[in-house]
Amino acid sequence: MKRIQQYIKHSMLATVAMLALGVTSCNDDIPEESLYTYQAEMMSDYLRNHEDFSLFARIVEKAGKMDLLSSYGRYTCFAPTNSAIKQYLAKHDPVLTSVEELSQADCDTLTCTMILNELYTLTDLLQFDGRTEPNLLGRTLKLEEVQVMVNDPELGETPVSTFRVNGSGEVVYALANDSVENGIIHPVDAVIKSSSALLPDVIKKDQSLTIFALCLELTGLDKQLMLVKDETYDYRQWEYKEGLYWSNDHQNYCHVPRTRRYGFTAFCVTDETLKTEYNINTWEDLYDYACTIYPEGAGAAYYGKDRTALQDERNPLHKLIAYHLLNRKAVYSKLYTDCTIYHGPGGINPTEWYSTMNPYSTLKIEKVYSNNSFFGTSEKDSLYINRMYDPKRKNLTERGAIVYHNVRSDMQQDQECENGIYYYIDRLIDYGQNTRSHVFNTRMRMDLYTFWPELMNNDIRSSVTDSHDDTKGKDSTPKNFIFPQGYFENFTSDEDGDFIYQGCRNYYWSYEGDEFNLRSDNNSYDVTFQLPSVPSGQYQIRLGFCLIPTRGIAQFYVDGQPQGIPLDMRSNPGGIEWQSRTGWKALSTMGTEDAEQNKKDLHNQGWYHGPKSVRCGSIKDSEVITTSNTTSFSDIDRTTRRVIYTGYLDGNTKHTIRIRSVWADGGAELMLDYIELVPKSVYGIDEAETGEDDL
Repeated sequence: MKRIQQYIKHSMLATVAMLALGVTSCNDDIPEESLYTYQAEMMSDYLRNHEDFSLFARIVEKAGKMDLLSSYGRYTCFAPTNSAIKQYLAKHDPVLTSVEELSQADCDTLTCTMILNELYTLTDLLQFDGRTEPNLLGRTLKLEEVQVMVNDPELGETPVSTFRVNGSGEVVYALANDSVENGIIHPVDAVIKSSSALLPDVIKKDQSLTIFALCLELTGLDKQLMLVKDETYDYRQWEYKEGLYWSNDHQNYCHVPRTRRYGFTAFCVTDETLKTEYNINTWEDLYDYACTIYPEGAGAAYYGKDRTALQDERNPLHKLIAYHLLNRKAVYSKLYTDCTIYHGPGGINPTEWYSTMNPYSTLKIEKVYSNNSFFGTSEKDSLYINRMYDPKRKNLTERGAIVYHNVRSDMQQDQECENGIYYYIDRLIDYGQNTRSHVFNTRMRMDLYTFWPELMNNDIRSSVTDSHDDTKGKDSTPKNFIFPQGYFENFTSDEDGDFIYQGCRNYYWSYEGDEFNLRSDNNSYDVTFQLPSVPSGQYQIRLGFCLIPTRGIAQFYVDGQPQGIPLDMRSNPGGIEWQSRTGWKALSTMGTEDAEQNKKDLHNQGWYHGPKSVRCGSIKDSEVITTSNTTSFSDIDRTTRRVIYTGYLDGNTKHTIRIRSVWADGGAELMLDYIELVPKSVYGIDEAETGEDDL
């Protein structure tokens, strides 16, 4: 039982049964009858030792994955019974009589479809809002909650919840939650369906998207959505880098990413919406609409309707469709995060900024909550693209487009595939002049996680944020990562430096709970990466980070030009020296007049308080961030922002940041948390007007 309780995070009872028994929260007191008796088996042993899974065990062996299930880890396996496998073979085209007739590739797909690289009980799965974490193919599995009746000794016939997975296999409730040494097994009564279709194929199959799908083909953008996996990447070449690394006087175990997958997201507008909202009935109508949004280049050869012109990235239709595409597979729940972000009264909406497949363009994702002043008249608790509402700047208001979680309420339409996912949105989105002058006329706070698509495509950020496990443990959750050279397209580094990601923990002094660190055993690092594009204009670039005694000193460059003196990220314990040097004071300790003066004094030195809306504290995932259970970054001297550049940014040029170590003795690290791109219309407000908010 001890080993089981290490892994099981919640009670095994389904929600309905919990309510009937008066239970109001999850706990680790798991009834004996709800669990398989622990027998020190690995998952591989379980499959081999239980006759009813002998056929699936053979499939796993043919796939070459039995060694994986013999190793320590935290796996969830939706294991099909023998009868489920026989049914699958009988319906196979052509009909098969034995698993031996399945190819190795077939067995690999079947095995990887049904295994998640994390441990989840049935009760855990209830929290996933229709989707699991990715399986070993990198695909999330769709969960449809279904009710079955069980005979409870005290309650009699009682409805409980189980799941139908991907519209096929249903978890057998009576056999669910079988715990083994390295995970948990949920038997299913049918083989879980998987598809080898890629994103353009999935979109083309949706009869509600005939115009959008045709435009993908005409512009040639469908060909850009075909990548799946970098087959040249072999993590074993870099496995020697895995191990313990110091950070802020503690050690973190860092993993090398196991895969380097590609992924894509499409925000699609249905034929019906195009017709009713825009009177668009054909692709030619949509082309004409695009010309009104992107009039630049009219009359040029690339501006026309012939296939050659349409496949030019400067063509108006090409630009419009490409702006609806991201080069990352963005599962809905990971398009944004609530981690560390206070969105209650006096708070702000969680917001992310993503580069699109239309060159030199960015879009805004905003989760809108109704309990703060940035709600306006929006649809309650919805996810928006390119929405703008600020009660103090109502002249900039833009409604934006709503992103719908599922394209079909019955979940039969498969909107996800191996290399991507698509969503319906209820408006067209664009990067035209109106969008640029309204939506982007704001402080853009960008978590570094959004800079590199490889992170989202390879499931680097965990959904677990409240863990207090031993970070030195190899199996700790969330995981930390160290990246090989060349892993990111938008990142170059010298051979001496290490680039490390520390997973989300809401008690970290980190925006959105995670952070990146540059370090080197040779006391030297030198990295360069590209900034997301913003409309042309005057900007401040600010770096958000945390002052720590174990940090280093680095010189920053923008477009190859050094910016000021090197930035010293060190602070003595308690930060007293830094407070004395800068005059920093916690905002909540001062009256309005003193606070404004303190902010002005800091700004004159190139410093800003941390954001008031970002808070950290040791809270559970199920808890909502409040002003009483967390501390604001504006009251923590370490969580500061530094201006590293003030000047012009050209919206049609790639801009880069270079960071070169000046002092990194003993492996001293430099923290990269978030970057703010702030137009002069925000940071340069006259004293007579409303200044930039503290949020």
